[in-house]
Amino acid sequence: MDRDVPHYASVNTRIKGHGRISRSLNHQPLFRGFSGTKKHPAQDLDDSKVPEWLKVYVIELDRKLDQLLGIQSKQDLTSDFPIDLEILKISGNGMTFRSQSVTAPCLMEVVMEIEQIPVRLAGAKGNVKAGPKNGLWVMDFEKIREHDLESIIQFVFSEQREKIRTEKLG
Repeated sequence: MDRDVPHYASVNTRIKGHGRISRSLNHQPLFRGFSGTKKHPAQDLDDSKVPEWLKVYVIELDRKLDQLLGIQSKQDLTSDFPIDLEILKISGNGMTFRSQSVTAPCLMEVVMEIEQIPVRLAGAKGNVKAGPKNGLWVMDFEKIREHDLESIIQFVFSEQREKIRTEKLG
């Protein structure tokens, strides 16, 4: 085990992903996710004299627009990333996935659908190699932006918390 490489917790999942063959790790990625702002634009209304009902209306309108933009971006995403992936396990280090379109080890750029509503995506590049079972592939993230890594880590923690809650109730 390499002590210089951080090791992240992983979680079993079934999320969608999209991929495309890449020529090099050094080429600029096609997917550039939105890193987001630290505060919601509606927070600027907190110190204003805007009525509370109007703030709620504007926030709800913003949420619905995000959903519509997310649907549109998913349509564009499938044309840019034609390889469908079913991600079965994910961590900050990489992922295990199933795909009928991948037939040999290769270099890929992938986009993972971390959340569906509102759409939250994360992108990474890495080498794909054959997995432990036939039809499974493993990708180690070799080139990933900080905010994409943070989104994946938050997703893993959220899934782990949900699993703990269901085990306590069950």
